[in-house]
Amino acid sequence: MSELKAYLLCRFAHNSGVYTSWSGDSPIPTVVVDEFLPDWEIPSDAGIIITHMHYRWEELTLLRKVLQQDRVPVLILSDGIVEYRNAWEHPDLADGSMFQPVLGHKLACIGRGQARVIESWGNVGRCEVVGLPRLDEIGASCETMSDDSGPFRVLVATANTPAFTQAQRRTVVESLRQLKDWFNKNPVVPIGTSGEGNPRPIEVIWRLSDGLESDIGLEVDSEKDDPDERPPIGDAIESVDAVITTASTMILESMLRSRPTAVLDFHFSPSYFSTPWTIKTAEQIGFTIGELATPSSHKMMFQEFVLHDQLACRTPAKPRMLELIRQMVASGVEARRTGNPIKLPARMLPDPDFGFASVPKSFDLQSLYPNNAAFANQEVDQLKIELAAAINRLEQLPAELVEKNHHIAHLNRHITQLNAKLDRARARVDEMHDRVVAIRKRFGIEPLEKDEP
Repeated sequence: MSELKAYLLCRFAHNSGVYTSWSGDSPIPTVVVDEFLPDWEIPSDAGIIITHMHYRWEELTLLRKVLQQDRVPVLILSDGIVEYRNAWEHPDLADGSMFQPVLGHKLACIGRGQARVIESWGNVGRCEVVGLPRLDEIGASCETMSDDSGPFRVLVATANTPAFTQAQRRTVVESLRQLKDWFNKNPVVPIGTSGEGNPRPIEVIWRLSDGLESDIGLEVDSEKDDPDERPPIGDAIESVDAVITTASTMILESMLRSRPTAVLDFHFSPSYFSTPWTIKTAEQIGFTIGELATPSSHKMMFQEFVLHDQLACRTPAKPRMLELIRQMVASGVEARRTGNPIKLPARMLPDPDFGFASVPKSFDLQSLYPNNAAFANQEVDQLKIELAAAINRLEQLPAELVEKNHHIAHLNRHITQLNAKLDRARARVDEMHDRVVAIRKRFGIEPLEKDEP
């Protein structure tokens, strides 16, 4: 295996985190192929071919040729989230080129949620849950900004390619204009989900792409807002309290940094994963921003679940990537040695959760139900005493219920007897009334009506 190489089919692999985040520790040396055409000959020392380029005719044709020869395993990399519009409403992409099917022996998915979607496109057995090695450096030490005495800082950002048609672009522009108008009319945001607390001034940091700043009338400082001079997006996320972004992998980058994150999406297209906050109309802007300023613990717990479902990040992704490469190279070596086709297991990487959803660290009943006193007591010994008393009380209840039922039965019998006596008394009154009427008639006294006194 030491004589074999991993060929990276990507002209910018030298400076792309999709590759540089793991290639330096690859189990076999890596070689970047800057240019390749369908007639590119597979080198004799190729142990594996790795690429995330699978859109153009040249790329698709070459990958199909390598698969047909079936001598060298092909690993396709997913470099971010799968977005509905990119998969189905992108006129520049050939039909089916978005993993329909995966033109490789394996696809390194970023998370289980993505793997489920892509497997539903006819790729069962081709998906491996790896994660994104380029995001490994984002540590769990990133905490939600908790200083509510200063301004509420919110980052508004867009994907590198926010729209794939002019109609989609108009929708993106409209959503950003509505957001900008709301900020102009609402310079402060109240603290608390019910609006209680002291208001905080809002400070907006705009990180838009594709010239959208001018489309919505933002004043742009040519030097400060030069894309080449901007700080990394990670630094921008860490400097704010919350993030609003169009559909992009930035959603996960923000969630990784524990920032409450809302998706700005006026397209009404389906989404391949839900988030706690989504702004689909102008009417939702104010409510959503209010919640982002004081996010509830249960929505932050849901965000944590979404993050780990969509991005394998409980442990670093790079070791999984390297292990997948190592196993695929070994399988290719064995296939060539025996003259058999390359056959890979449906799952090559172990799943520490065994297919189950992990309980988020934020699942804490005391914080999820702060107004419920039952979850406030954390003294185990006290709770044990209360539990013992509750059990003892429950054991007494059956006997008490029997006794109470006996008393109730006795009262029912007594009430029945009283009702019978009342009925007899009413009958005697009626009888006596009839006798009086008869006597009055006998003596010529005008009879009274039965109900007269």
